[in-house]
Amino acid sequence: MIKKELRAVPVPKADIPRIHAMAAENDNIRGVIASQKKKVGTEETLILNVYQVSGKNKQDISLLFRVFCQKDDYITLETDCNKWRTGALLHLVCRDSGWSEYWWNYNQLEFLTDRDAKRVESTLRKWNRNNSDNGERVAFTLLDQYQQNVKKARMMKRHKKETDIIDTDMEKFGKLPDDYQDFIEETVFSDDNYIFYDTKKKRAFCTSCKKTFLLKGRHLRHETIGIWNNRNDVKHNRTVCCPYCNKFLLAKSEGMGRQGLISVKWSVLVQPCNEEVLTRYFCHIKDFSPDFHNPRITTSEGYRTVHRADRSTDYMWAKYRTTENIRWCYYRDRGSSWCTPAETVAPRSVVMYNTNLQEAVAGTCMKYSVPDIFIGNTECERYFDSPWFIDKYFNSYRKYPFIEQLLKVGFYKMTMEFLDKGYSNVNLNHGQNSILGTLGINRNQFNMLRRVGNPGMRDLAVLRYKPDLKWDEFEDLRYIKDDRYANYYEKYIDLMRYTTLHKLRRYIDRNRITYAQDYFDYTKWIEEMGYDMRNEFNLFPTNFNRVHDEMSRQYMRFKEKQAKEDAERFNRILRKMKKETMEIEAMNLDVDGLFVRLPNKLEELKEEGETLHHCVGTFMEKVSKGETMIFFIRKKADPEKPYYTLEWKGRVVQCRGSHNCDMTPEVKAFVEIFQMKMLEYGNASKKQRRAG
Repeated sequence: MIKKELRAVPVPKADIPRIHAMAAENDNIRGVIASQKKKVGTEETLILNVYQVSGKNKQDISLLFRVFCQKDDYITLETDCNKWRTGALLHLVCRDSGWSEYWWNYNQLEFLTDRDAKRVESTLRKWNRNNSDNGERVAFTLLDQYQQNVKKARMMKRHKKETDIIDTDMEKFGKLPDDYQDFIEETVFSDDNYIFYDTKKKRAFCTSCKKTFLLKGRHLRHETIGIWNNRNDVKHNRTVCCPYCNKFLLAKSEGMGRQGLISVKWSVLVQPCNEEVLTRYFCHIKDFSPDFHNPRITTSEGYRTVHRADRSTDYMWAKYRTTENIRWCYYRDRGSSWCTPAETVAPRSVVMYNTNLQEAVAGTCMKYSVPDIFIGNTECERYFDSPWFIDKYFNSYRKYPFIEQLLKVGFYKMTMEFLDKGYSNVNLNHGQNSILGTLGINRNQFNMLRRVGNPGMRDLAVLRYKPDLKWDEFEDLRYIKDDRYANYYEKYIDLMRYTTLHKLRRYIDRNRITYAQDYFDYTKWIEEMGYDMRNEFNLFPTNFNRVHDEMSRQYMRFKEKQAKEDAERFNRILRKMKKETMEIEAMNLDVDGLFVRLPNKLEELKEEGETLHHCVGTFMEKVSKGETMIFFIRKKADPEKPYYTLEWKGRVVQCRGSHNCDMTPEVKAFVEIFQMKMLEYGNASKKQRRAG
């Protein structure tokens, strides 16, 4: 439909008196439809001009919509705003004076004349596949049916673009291995078997080995083979050992109901397809109800994934979008709702068919992923409790291909900790050709990790923190326990600049220091206050608890003195800056009752931050070091009340008001003028220096 041609179709002159008369006769009328039939381009077009009836006594008549209908499509022009709408007429908003906006109701619409209704009816009968009559309002029924058919065709066209892509992927999935049914019966349902017995007929049957036994005094005995179980009494819901297959199975009386004897299990199959890897998830249901000698096993495929070199795509067998069509569609997480899906819908655990995954992925994008090494040597309940663990691993390998290197050298614990994000403060290097480059260590450090056997991420962190560690030191540091807030190995290594690790550990153990952090706090204090750290009298005091408390008080006095010195130095800098900037035009601005000034003292920064509820109080150290400058913007009417705070670092970095609010238009204009004047002053100063 060409919108330009549709707009050009003239609107017929409305019969206003007739519309008024119709509104007077029927109080429910909100709209009147006048129809046209034109040839627009090459298409026969039915046009519905929808006039809204509103206002006092329904005297206001306005053309609200023009619905252009062609055989396979329709579109609506909303004349008020000159915008195109794709919704059906019933879903377009009716606006009535004195009413809020609401949807149309066909009972509130009428055709202007019988001829208008007949024109719509005859045209739509020709276009609709299935025509249905509805009393006297046939035209409205046909219009609703026509628009529903068009919407359905539109939706199918949109869906086809997506389903064609899905169907292309589904063609890659071939037939199952020949022994898959045997795998289901013997492996998947290996533990889902029973011993059924009949006390009257004196017999029992094991569904695992398919052997029939005689029931001799509640004991199992084979008819021809000399094997029996005279230890376990056969009783309903009691575990009994089968004398043939030696499995401990639950005994079930044949006379009891078997409706609940249904087992649900899932299996996963990995198959190659050229360079791609396919994973398939099957739901198996074993039902003993019909015949326990030959339980019924049904299998359905529920989920599929296509793994490519750059991405993976997940699919599920489900209802496609809002349609009733059950087919393969993109995966939607059914477990995200408030209700956990049943096991027949989503797996809780899976049994893997492939006993040699490396062979299954040979020649594919996952050929170097070494999945068998990973599954056989790593342990993590959170990782392997997921039924999607093989897909999770393939996705992890795609993102971190270097895990192949870790697995091949036997660093299984490190691999699992990295994937499980259990030790997130150590990063591994991407894109390195060697394991040394990936770990970021040298050959000697690598040999120490190999000597550990199966190192973790913390072992790597220790070696990275101090690359020249000796083996004995490294082994001791490995067993030092950290807490949630600090890596204690770092504390020990830092103090090894002044003494040995052995002396540190011996001192902490002998003095029975409950919390090692207390000792590290003490050493931090004396180091900051300038004590000789190599003097063991300072490093290892005789009475630690007494010295710790005394040093704590001394450190507080030291920090107070230091803060006072910082404040004095800061105030000297402020006085110097004020003197230097006294003649700068930017510092003498007076625009819209606003002016700018420097802080008078260090404490003003803290007061400014507390009053305006922002973090300028933390800038004291930066300002005292000359790393940045802080200015206060004030109102002349209230010069002592904090208003806005400006940070300057060769330009305006930020300007914030109360609770970090942004600048008002007045403040923004003032700041722009301030920045312009400051830059002019800076450029002028540079010219003077060059001239000098």
